[in-house]
Amino acid sequence: MKSKIVKNKVRPAALNAIKKIGFLTLLLLLQLAVPAHANKKHHSKKHSSSGREFIDNLDYIGVILENSKYYTWGSSVVQGRDKQFHLFSCQWELKNGFHNWHRDSMVNHYVSKHATGPYAFVNTIVSSRPSAGKEGAWNNYTAHNPEVKIINGHYVLTYISYPRPGAISEAKIGMKIATHPQGPWRDVNKNNGLILKRSQEEGQLTYGSRRGTDNPSLVKFKGKYLLFFMYNPPASGDNTTLGVAISDKITGPYKVQQTAALLPGAGKKVEDLCVYTQNGNIHAVMCDNFGIKVANGGIYCEMDLPLFKKKGVVEMKIKSIAWDTRDRMFPKQDFSNGKSVYGGNKFERPKVVKLNGIPSYLFLPSGFNAKGKPWTALHGFKFKKRHK
Repeated sequence: MKSKIVKNKVRPAALNAIKKIGFLTLLLLLQLAVPAHANKKHHSKKHSSSGREFIDNLDYIGVILENSKYYTWGSSVVQGRDKQFHLFSCQWELKNGFHNWHRDSMVNHYVSKHATGPYAFVNTIVSSRPSAGKEGAWNNYTAHNPEVKIINGHYVLTYISYPRPGAISEAKIGMKIATHPQGPWRDVNKNNGLILKRSQEEGQLTYGSRRGTDNPSLVKFKGKYLLFFMYNPPASGDNTTLGVAISDKITGPYKVQQTAALLPGAGKKVEDLCVYTQNGNIHAVMCDNFGIKVANGGIYCEMDLPLFKKKGVVEMKIKSIAWDTRDRMFPKQDFSNGKSVYGGNKFERPKVVKLNGIPSYLFLPSGFNAKGKPWTALHGFKFKKRHK
């Protein structure tokens, strides 16, 4: 009986309050009455979506490509019209030393009947002197970080090069196209295929970039060509950031979007990306050097599709950890006899491999040789279930 009496007394009071205060004011009071911890709980739930979905879907295969005469680094694989798998890897001779990649890297072509190999050498498609000594050329030294995509029925290669050894701030991106993976590969323009460089105009996104324009990855999306790249704002320290340039034609010109495609945050950086399209959106994996999610691991991202549809702005959102350091991914493996050729016991330079158009594998090189050998190797993971 008591509870009924209280209920009858409260109801008229509430109605009076609505009449006196007004409906909008009451809504404001109700919002202020929500405990502070409720908002925190909501945000933490939203944040938790950036979990381990990608990394937990990986099944390690093993070494995909290695050569006792070469350092093997960034490697891109496409399934050709011949149904074979064509692997394009930047390699350079051990006798030149690992740290001379900026001078001696070249792009070698391999082929296999299976995505996971074994791969047989075919030919060198871009030498370590891409300009063949042309005076004043942007690509006098190295052909590095290659990526090959099949777009509009053509094989499209993007890579970076330098006008002279060690000119890291002058990194530029070039493009070559072929109708067959063995070539001939032709530059897309008369400027030795140059399609993107840092801006010389103050106030532009890439102006003064200490990395120039670096590590390209190209996709065709909704009739546009989006060239993702890395740059380094001069006032940010080692805060390597993700940018994107967009064109109506695959050969350019490419116009740089004047906002970052992904801001890593203070004291962080991203690097070495691979972008690809699937299920009507753009996806990406890239190195997470200083631990946005996991130090020396990787992150998986998707484009904010509603934002792109509404404003045409490309902004990538972190969804999951993509990979971790090798010792944390394989805690039961004995690495005590390993050799660090470059860096720590980690993976870098990710590339997603599609099988019949479906993302099926993730290939990454490592500068750590678990067998103690003096060369680097390319490693592979298979997605346990269809990657979306």
